[in-house]
Amino acid sequence: MSTLQLLEDLYARKVTFSDSELLRYREFAEQVVLTLLQEVQKQRRDGDPVIESKPIGTGSAFEGVKVKPELEFDFMVPIQTNVQQIVFCDTDPHVPSRFGIVKTQQKSQLQSKSTWKKDEDFETKFCTDARGYGFLLSADKIRKWFQSLSDRTLSALEKHFPGSTFRFQQHDPARNLLVIKDGKELNIDIVPAIAYGNAFLVAKQCSSEINLPNEATWRLSFSTSERDFFEKMKRVLPCNSCHLKCLQILKYLRENDDQLRPSSHFTHGLRSYYLKTALFHLVMESSPQAWAAGCLEQRLREMIKYLIDRLGEGNIPHIFLGNQRHLRNPQWRLGVPLKFFRHTEANLLEYVSKTTMEQARLRLVQIRDNLDGILHQHLQ
Repeated sequence: MSTLQLLEDLYARKVTFSDSELLRYREFAEQVVLTLLQEVQKQRRDGDPVIESKPIGTGSAFEGVKVKPELEFDFMVPIQTNVQQIVFCDTDPHVPSRFGIVKTQQKSQLQSKSTWKKDEDFETKFCTDARGYGFLLSADKIRKWFQSLSDRTLSALEKHFPGSTFRFQQHDPARNLLVIKDGKELNIDIVPAIAYGNAFLVAKQCSSEINLPNEATWRLSFSTSERDFFEKMKRVLPCNSCHLKCLQILKYLRENDDQLRPSSHFTHGLRSYYLKTALFHLVMESSPQAWAAGCLEQRLREMIKYLIDRLGEGNIPHIFLGNQRHLRNPQWRLGVPLKFFRHTEANLLEYVSKTTMEQARLRLVQIRDNLDGILHQHLQ
């Protein structure tokens, strides 16, 4: 059996969900989150941030690249509050790359009766006081507030969806809702976010040592533009192109490599997001015909080579942040505010240890050099 046949066999047997199965569970997850948000509105108090009632589906289940077996669905929930200014690293070097800080109105401008304690004001409940900055909206406090509201919706969810069971667990930065439906486990991640043009700030703080309170930092997300990237590829690449299949197979190899090597740094050290980023870069750099259906093996090997080379250099450039290619060629801008392309180039491996990068690189070299053998092991 040729390598291409092995890849096609793995894809059909192990990697992809049927469209109907994934759609059925995705629609159910959407209904669950809509119901949760309806119930959360009843718990919200005057003066609290406004929680939008329509969630935004993000990630692989909404991009067409979900991989078996986990049924995981990610949602952002936009919130609106008294934002005075959002600051990024292009204007303040103390703000870490890929994050932003949110300045709020001053105490004299805003008072609230909302509460963990009666009469506790907005700044105390939702902000942190950063010297030289005034009050900054706290990602940690917003996340905990949203979690406390969500915790109170369990009985309503069970009543609304009889036969299904629900429980929450923390899965930073999201509130992870575990649902059992028809004997299947669904993982639904829900994270509050603040819109900034077509980008978002999600309530996940920077964990590195910085010159700001960590809780004041909000992670930048371009998840809606990334979802649009997949839609654009459908229009630009040939019919039945191999780009989705290529990414899904590589994701499967990553997620299951620890079954072949329990200590795999490919599985445990590299995020699936890096693979998606590799695909985006390669699609922008190659001709559409390079992704024709019969080119699956070549493109998969090219993605593996890209990751090996980038891990060796210690740098995977962000697809948008600091990518000035988008200033010269608007084809792939996808609504991202132009200011982000002018940032210093963001490196996704910035906080990954050299040991992890090298071990992951060496494992990818082994997979590249023994691809057929690896595929046979997964097909057993």
